[in-house]
Amino acid sequence: MILGRIIGKVTTNSFKFVVSDNAKKFEYVQVMHKDGYYVLAQVVEVEKDDNNSIAYCNILGYKKDGRLKNLRTPLEPNSEVLKAQDEVIRDTLGLEERKNTAYIGKLEGREKLNVYLDLNKLLTRHVVIMAKSGMGKSVLAGDIVEDLIENKVPVVILDPHGEYGALRYPNAKDKDLLEKFGLQPKGYLKHVQEFTPDPSINPEAKPLKLNNKDLTATELLHLLPAKLSNSQKGTLYSAMKNLGKTADFSELIFELETSEENSSKWTLINILEYVKKLNLFSENYTLPAELVRTGMVSIINLKGVAPEISDVVVYKLVSDLFNERKKGNIPPFFLLLEEAHNFCPERAFGETKASPVLRQIAAEGRKFGLGMGVVSQRPSRVDKSVLSQASTQFILKVTNPNDLKAISNSVEGMTAEVEKEIKNTPIGTALVTGIVDVPLFVNIRPRRSKHGGEAVKIFSEEKAEEQTDFMQETKKFEDSEGEVLPVILPKLSKKDIMLMSEDKLELKTVLVPCVQLTCDNGKEFNILVDLNSAKIVKDTETMEGVSLLNLNLEDISPQQSRIFNIAMKLKKFKPAELFAKSGVQFSELYDLITILTKKNYLEKEDEYYKINDKLKIFTELEEYASYAKCEFV
Repeated sequence: MILGRIIGKVTTNSFKFVVSDNAKKFEYVQVMHKDGYYVLAQVVEVEKDDNNSIAYCNILGYKKDGRLKNLRTPLEPNSEVLKAQDEVIRDTLGLEERKNTAYIGKLEGREKLNVYLDLNKLLTRHVVIMAKSGMGKSVLAGDIVEDLIENKVPVVILDPHGEYGALRYPNAKDKDLLEKFGLQPKGYLKHVQEFTPDPSINPEAKPLKLNNKDLTATELLHLLPAKLSNSQKGTLYSAMKNLGKTADFSELIFELETSEENSSKWTLINILEYVKKLNLFSENYTLPAELVRTGMVSIINLKGVAPEISDVVVYKLVSDLFNERKKGNIPPFFLLLEEAHNFCPERAFGETKASPVLRQIAAEGRKFGLGMGVVSQRPSRVDKSVLSQASTQFILKVTNPNDLKAISNSVEGMTAEVEKEIKNTPIGTALVTGIVDVPLFVNIRPRRSKHGGEAVKIFSEEKAEEQTDFMQETKKFEDSEGEVLPVILPKLSKKDIMLMSEDKLELKTVLVPCVQLTCDNGKEFNILVDLNSAKIVKDTETMEGVSLLNLNLEDISPQQSRIFNIAMKLKKFKPAELFAKSGVQFSELYDLITILTKKNYLEKEDEYYKINDKLKIFTELEEYASYAKCEFV
């Protein structure tokens, strides 16, 4: 289709033409060069007066030897300007589907032209997604994660709002829209595992435990939520020196308690005790190899976690994963950082504990196969060192002047026309740079999986609540047969399973009798015991746990029980250490220890006593804490 003819001054970078047919802003056009090849250009503005419409174009280049080339000689005046064919655009811009690519969406205005992202580039040169709230950042990030799963690339997501858990479920809501993009709803239940530092807030996630072993003084300074004075730092370094320069929290607290009196040590001990009681750190910590697994997504759910605690978690977790990747102990992986302005802010807005390591990953991660995705609604507040290291940028609608300025300074190839257009970009359309040599406007595809970041509709929920007939619901309850039963329901309903399965399934409900016990070791928690198999349940979905059947314990007296409880806290001890805490005569204590040893509660090891290996589970009950919610049906 002929759109017009070139008029006026022509350069190797731009030209204008009189529009004889319909020409739209950002339309792709092609012009035959005198040397016999088509040159691809893009309309950047259209002006209209009483007589004519004039379209202004920027030249994108032409394809030669598999590369996009710039013009060396200008186009001829009066040359025909044609609407670009899909094949010319695909060939010139290199939009062909290749191996190891992620399907991002369709080129704006071209329903037959799919846009793909090179996953190798993703893992070596990083990605930034920037937009104001509600413009589609999480949808786009979810698209990338879905294709990483499809290509079996490990992913770790730092999720402050707990929205990425929806990746498990298919997006049945947008089935018709997905078909327009040649896709079908799909859930990734078997490929997603959530972790959380606080299971009481996020009970569906596995507890995340950080490594408590061999902490250095520098690392401890980053892990403490309070800023230490110079005298407190001196006390800390002195204690660490006495311990051999590395220690865990318990060793450090004990060393400080037995050290010389000074004005700063007790404040430092209180801070360390506070961190210890957070239950973030453990000798049985979550292994890096458990978080980074081929074909798996590990979501670190930080929803409801205090900002200062989230900061500690992100610093320690990312540092450990980066170090393990440098050693080659875990496979190459992709780290997705949501709300990045909270974890690596621009230095004018402060410094977080995680800022240095995130800057280091942005600068050096590509050498070790650690790719990073940075997602933020406030680009001006994100560390410029991090933004500048990303070779691929996705920019959805942004209107804040400071954010627009930050984007303009960090994105290559940004023109004044494109910068203006960002403010008017519709929801779901992104300006993409780094996929090819020129910026592209792309209609982002919907997610195959469910989107968990949708805004809460307050008024519609209020309306639904008002329509509930309280008296009618009460009558239904009274008329229902049977008694109310407390149950822990599975995370997936029958309907969810049927949606995710391509085969016709026959499902039945099985009730497993259990008892929920409340424990208190300074922090209250529950454990769940399966009464059928007599085991402590660790995973309510699979009913896996630790059996109690092989204990074969004899009864003990109340006094023996009290001594055993003290022994459990010590774990390994000499009789004199137990005597100091028991409050009984030494001869009587020795008899009690002998009885507990004969009854297989304790074991002797040289001059020490310790808890029988079969009973170690009772010293680690918090590792088996159940945060599943009990409901009544």
